[in-house]
Amino acid sequence: MCVIFAGVWFFFRYLFNPAAPFIFAFLLITLCYPLLEHMQKRVPIKKKFLAVGIILPIILAMMGILWAVFILGCRQLEGLPGFCTQAGEQFQIFFHQCCCGLDGRFGWDSGRIERFVAERVTAAMDNIQIQVMPKLLASSYNCFKGLFSALGFLAVTCIAALLLEKEYVGIVDTLKKSKELRFVWAAVEGILSYIIPFLRTQGVLMLIISTLCVGGLSMAGIQGAVLFGILAGVLDVLPFIGTGVVLVPLAVWQLLNTQYTQMTVCLVLYAVCIVTRELLEPKLIGKRVGIAPVFMLLAIYGGVKLFGIGGIIKGPLALIAIVEIFKVTEKGPQFDEKDPLHYNDKIDFGKTR
Repeated sequence: MCVIFAGVWFFFRYLFNPAAPFIFAFLLITLCYPLLEHMQKRVPIKKKFLAVGIILPIILAMMGILWAVFILGCRQLEGLPGFCTQAGEQFQIFFHQCCCGLDGRFGWDSGRIERFVAERVTAAMDNIQIQVMPKLLASSYNCFKGLFSALGFLAVTCIAALLLEKEYVGIVDTLKKSKELRFVWAAVEGILSYIIPFLRTQGVLMLIISTLCVGGLSMAGIQGAVLFGILAGVLDVLPFIGTGVVLVPLAVWQLLNTQYTQMTVCLVLYAVCIVTRELLEPKLIGKRVGIAPVFMLLAIYGGVKLFGIGGIIKGPLALIAIVEIFKVTEKGPQFDEKDPLHYNDKIDFGKTR
């Protein structure tokens, strides 16, 4: 047991980052290979050209999304000083109204309370503009560096996936027939049987919830509806966090601006997103019993503690890897050796094992 934990930790601590583009390429080929085989039976075109037609648009779309998010983030950053000033003013107005009510009902010295709170709010907003803004601007180089690093990651992934397509069947066949490596492939197969249905389910839910949020916020006339809606859809993947990270603070902001209709829209959207996920997730992921959300949350927390911010991804992957390695250790590898790609029947697009 200790050896398994130590091995998984060592891999995700030291080996995962250098190998990440090739792992992602293998996952991408695994997702696309059944579709490539199906298309080749209908269209008399070589599989490598079909792979280019499928994988390249996917990678380009990811690059476009990264660039769009970066541009939107820069625009929001430019408006941060004005937003801080407006937020301070709106909070003081809102608190002034609350203090007037307290003064009339309880006889409290509302003026003194209001001055104390106003001083603290003003100091907080000034501190943000004096300390936080220069740090954000100073880190712009790191932002550009991170953006181009992500674009380079996707480019390497695309090239690796196109090269891997030609050798994919041979690699899988070798892994399954080798006595030394068949246990490794059985563990990889089990991990893929979790990851692929999860990605399919979360991708569909992310699209649905982002569309709901963008549409609802746009109809309510809330500024930045597209950015907030997409961000809510992306964060909805995280267990127990979800859209509330975006919609609840947005509702509070609408309350401070006395925009009660918009506040109600944000809260209703939050409830609709929760119900949508609860109704659709079991149907999309099928009857397969996955890892309990509480353990997934624990994996995310432990991953962040062990691996930093990347632990949001590494933590759940490490947990799945440990579970599958234990299964293979206890039961041994189980698959049809006569068909090197038979595992696709188990993991392709949400089918259960």
